Amino acid sequence: MELRDFLLHKSFEKAEAVQLNALWEKHPRDVGLLVCERVVNLPFELIPPLYDGLFDEVSWAVEDEPTQELRDSFRFKHYVLLTRVYQTISKECRVAKTQKKKRKKVSLRNGDDQNDDKGELVYIKPEDEIFHQLSSWSFTFPVDADYLATHELEDVKPMRLLMAIKVEKIQTFRSQLKALIDES
Repeated sequence: MELRDFLLHKSFEKAEAVQLNALWEKHPRDVGLLVCERVVNLPFELIPPLYDGLFDEVSWAVEDEPTQELRDSFRFKHYVLLTRVYQTISKECRVAKTQKKKRKKVSLRNGDDQNDDKGELVYIKPEDEIFHQLSSWSFTFPVDADYLATHELEDVKPMRLLMAIKVEKIQTFRSQLKALIDES
């Protein structure tokens, strides 16, 4: 419940808040939560089997669990997926934020920075981009932790990406992921 409440709080004042709330309030048993925090330097060849194993286990649970109640608990219609991404920061926005910090020691909190730069997303893991393309809706919010940006990371900021994916899109995801890995 804490993670659900946290994500609902982060979606506050975003158009997707209504959709997220509708998923979890109206039909909570139809929603599977995936927190994608796999090891980034995992060999690419292992990524499709990991997702195949995950989604196969869910589909087998629908058939193999001993009680109807347990089988029904795996009959998802949507997955809500939470992952890490970066967002590019324009030079003008970086200069403005630096000047703002010099005037006041203000920290970003609760994802409610109204002057948020709408830069491009940089996906840490290749599968996240595929999920994002297949998602029904999505939104990003900033990470609340202070971090020291290295020289290479000064033009990006860490974010979280939350997206909703219909179960019907999972087979497409698996096919696209396998094709992407086969191309590499």
